[in-house]
Amino acid sequence: MTTAHAQNYPTQPVRLVVPFGAGGVTDITARVFAEGLSRELGQPVVVENRAGAGGGIAAGVVAKSRPDGHTLLVITNGMFAVNPLIYPSLAYDPRKDFTYVAMLANTPTILAVHPNSPYASLPELMKAAAAEKDRLSFSTAGEGSDNYQVLQLLQQATGTQLLPVPYKSGSESLTAVITRTVDVTAISAVTAVSFVESKQIRPFAVTSSRRLAHLPDIPTVKEALGKSVEGGSLSGVAAPAGTPAEVVKRLNAAIAKVAASPLVQEKIYSKGSEAVDPTQAAFEKRVRDEQAKWAALLKPAAR
Repeated sequence: MTTAHAQNYPTQPVRLVVPFGAGGVTDITARVFAEGLSRELGQPVVVENRAGAGGGIAAGVVAKSRPDGHTLLVITNGMFAVNPLIYPSLAYDPRKDFTYVAMLANTPTILAVHPNSPYASLPELMKAAAAEKDRLSFSTAGEGSDNYQVLQLLQQATGTQLLPVPYKSGSESLTAVITRTVDVTAISAVTAVSFVESKQIRPFAVTSSRRLAHLPDIPTVKEALGKSVEGGSLSGVAAPAGTPAEVVKRLNAAIAKVAASPLVQEKIYSKGSEAVDPTQAAFEKRVRDEQAKWAALLKPAAR
């Protein structure tokens, strides 16, 4: 794409590929931003769900797409920092195949149990976990998922070992706690709200640096345990490597403007997700930091 063409970008509808199914926090975030970006860019931004392989299917599709800014990927920290360490082969290389445009949101999780759980608090739960390896079960949406990441961070912070029970999706992982099939899980803060309010789950702590404005009674893990556990799903927009700098700059400016809009403030940041620095430099640094953190944490599991 020439500089002249880049200045006219976009010249056709933009495809925003989401790596998970409809209805989850990543999909919801993508659709709200797509609505705002359609106005900012003057072309429809169409969300396309390509679920599977922990985000690998979607990432592989976008990595091989024409680098003209008309096919973009919603990428998560699990996809660029965790998946390369736990999957023997990937359809993409997060270090080479993408240009990281801008972060969208960070969504912490809430550690929760069934209302009738015998454990009254997170310290009590972790004390029981410390007493016997793999005694307490923790449901996840599979390796690389946000609650899988939180499980790893929690175990590292406390020196305990819980029994991971993988499911195909976050909703199935949540259902496992509601039906008392497992002892505990980590639920997206956006998803958890209605289940907390209806008392289908009992929240213990939130995996963020500060309490959530809309659920202020839930302490942070650091408040509950005295140890910091900050994890969840970080989402951002990536373009195929080789996308012209002018296109990336245009996209970044549009995303930053949408992030500051009442639309996103109301539908994303007031629902449990946290605002993030929208600059490209901040996203690139976060990618490097997350990759280094997880390489150290999952080093024994790296293949």
